[in-house]
Amino acid sequence: MSYEIYTTKMIDFIKQKIATKMKIKYIHELVIEHFNYRGGIGAFYRFIKRNIRDTENVEINVNKNLEEDKQRDEVKFLELIKKKEIYDIYELCDLIGCSPKRIKDIVEFYRSKGYEIVLDEYKLFLSSEVVSNVKKIDTLEDKEIVFGVASDLHFGSKSVQITALNKFCEICRKKDVKYIFCPGDVVAGYNVYPGQVFDVHAISAEEQESSVIVNLPTGFEWLVLGGNHDYSFIKKGGGHNPLLAIASQREDFHYVGFDEADVPILKNVDLKMWHPSGGVPYSVSYRLQKGIEQIAYSELTSIVRNVKDRPTVRFVLSGHLHIQMQALFGSIFGCQCGTFEGQTNYLKRKGLIPHVGGYIIKASLGRNGLLRNFDAKFYLFEEIEDDWKNYNHEIKYDKIEKPLFG
Repeated sequence: MSYEIYTTKMIDFIKQKIATKMKIKYIHELVIEHFNYRGGIGAFYRFIKRNIRDTENVEINVNKNLEEDKQRDEVKFLELIKKKEIYDIYELCDLIGCSPKRIKDIVEFYRSKGYEIVLDEYKLFLSSEVVSNVKKIDTLEDKEIVFGVASDLHFGSKSVQITALNKFCEICRKKDVKYIFCPGDVVAGYNVYPGQVFDVHAISAEEQESSVIVNLPTGFEWLVLGGNHDYSFIKKGGGHNPLLAIASQREDFHYVGFDEADVPILKNVDLKMWHPSGGVPYSVSYRLQKGIEQIAYSELTSIVRNVKDRPTVRFVLSGHLHIQMQALFGSIFGCQCGTFEGQTNYLKRKGLIPHVGGYIIKASLGRNGLLRNFDAKFYLFEEIEDDWKNYNHEIKYDKIEKPLFG
């Protein structure tokens, strides 16, 4: 293609985009994509002024109102995806007046704020049902590991036990713990059960997330599974995932998914975090026992189908029930992991007493590549009434809209 034809096609393309009132900085991105244009934004503005006469309504000052434009794009984007179930990315480009690259940047911006926005090729939607895929965790250690387990933290609850959590983490430091697993319910959530509003000191997602960011002990890598209380903000909060929001502000906070997730802790040794549903059964071991039974069947099926060449799940950490018990089921160690939330009004009505505390577990591999030994100890703490009042829970946010349920 000759230079003249190339330039003519590019000018026609630019004119079409200007007619749609698309911002010049986004037209520049599209010209780079479609015409392999190599000039910067300043050179691009000069090209427009030189080659396109009708530029009266074109914003020439590249720095003017860029931040306002950015925020306007973000607000309009959110308004649009809350109105319609699914969009084609190019449809959003036309409605907002921007490039596909800008749409992808906005998606990442809102995911950092906790919105479960799913981008599949060129289709995009805000999900209040489906939880998007998360980054795979690499094997944590080679032959030996010491890890902590702190489940059902319920930040935002009036019964949260932050003092106990801090004491537990001090013990973890003395035991050289690097990783702490949380099998669900980092935050208290919203309207999970009737009357929950009276059991929380923080109602909005932002307030509960802020409490986690400020008060979750540092010095560890937190590997965190979502539970039903965390999920309540996705289901009832317009697709807001609090764990995504926290992970964007705490580098030591690693969100691994919802309901269940496998984490490779040693070579050929996986740890499964599981957040089941339902209440405490008559036999406290029943839920865990039946769950591990199904996990064993799943492991066998994977071997038969050549997905695996050997079983790898050696630890199952179960949250949700707020009780502590442990047992060895064949080659799988399983435990109900307790909680760091005291007795709420809901538990009082049920006549249930939570076990406040967490595990420290040490495991190592033998010569045959199987677990040689492990040691698991649960550290129990006394509940402190209104312990939440002893801590600050606020962090400054650059909010772009009203808090959820605030």
